[in-house]
Amino acid sequence: MTAFDPKQAKLVSAIAAPGIVFALACDESRQTLHGAGTDGALYSVDLKAEKPTAERKWQLHDNYVSGLVLRKDEIISCGFDRKLIWSERTSGKPTRAVDAHAGWVRKLATTPDGETIVTVGDDMLVKVWNAGDGKPVASLSGHDAKTPEGFLSGLYALAISPDGKFAASGDRAGFVRVWDIERRKQAAGFRAADFYTFDAVKRARAIGGVRGLAFSPDGSRLAVSGIGAVTNVDGFVGPSRIELWDWKAEKRAAVGQDKHQAILNHVAYTADGKWLLAAGGGDGGGALMIWAGNETAPHVAKPKGHLQAFILGANARLYACGHAGFQVWQLG
Repeated sequence: MTAFDPKQAKLVSAIAAPGIVFALACDESRQTLHGAGTDGALYSVDLKAEKPTAERKWQLHDNYVSGLVLRKDEIISCGFDRKLIWSERTSGKPTRAVDAHAGWVRKLATTPDGETIVTVGDDMLVKVWNAGDGKPVASLSGHDAKTPEGFLSGLYALAISPDGKFAASGDRAGFVRVWDIERRKQAAGFRAADFYTFDAVKRARAIGGVRGLAFSPDGSRLAVSGIGAVTNVDGFVGPSRIELWDWKAEKRAAVGQDKHQAILNHVAYTADGKWLLAAGGGDGGGALMIWAGNETAPHVAKPKGHLQAFILGANARLYACGHAGFQVWQLG
């Protein structure tokens, strides 16, 4: 196994794709990446090729795709059209479609056993689905439709615990809710208010919010990512920020912040829990940040463009997508 060493982080491959790739799935055993984004189409990358390219496969949705997972022989996707769609992995033939939310479906995730799907949408609901037949299991409410100042909120972040028992959701105003999936009720809740900026003078608008969530491997901590206090509400001008929370006690345990001007869209722990990674971008360009333990100062790598999502693979590999298409990084 390759040792993880963020100081050795380097970009191995950059594969261009049209528009912005928001959603990413990886079949590392077949060395294949799948991604989708602004044009609603699925793009696949054969990493075994001498010169990997993003090949357009088929249309998944008629607009933005914001979530993508592989399950057995299916691809499950969600997007701006409010739908969850199951497609055959080899042919792209849709096998099932569900009107999932009364608004943009922002994120989807599956439990580790692949039997349950959780989604969040612009209707401020967290929904639970049977992954096999697409039938609804639960609709969970607890996020307010508006921020405390009366502006529209949004649900941007979603994570499922390693044991598959809990789901966490985060909104624009910094509120995080943790849900007991089996009991279909809220298990905990807190506000990470430092991720939220309201400017009542220059633009009278709300910006920021919780953009990434990740449970630690033992399930005891919840990492929250986004952007700190925004000094220019017309752009992402503010410090990159993560917080670690003891979610059961609803207590913040640690803060990591960097002067790099970027919003961190995605956060994840390494499998051993020793490292925490976050990625995003903004007025300071793209950012890939790596923290060790509870250190507050990260190692910062500079990806090509703003990153939207990433997947940690074996042997210290990282697969990412964003404004420049796909990227493959070696982190050791």
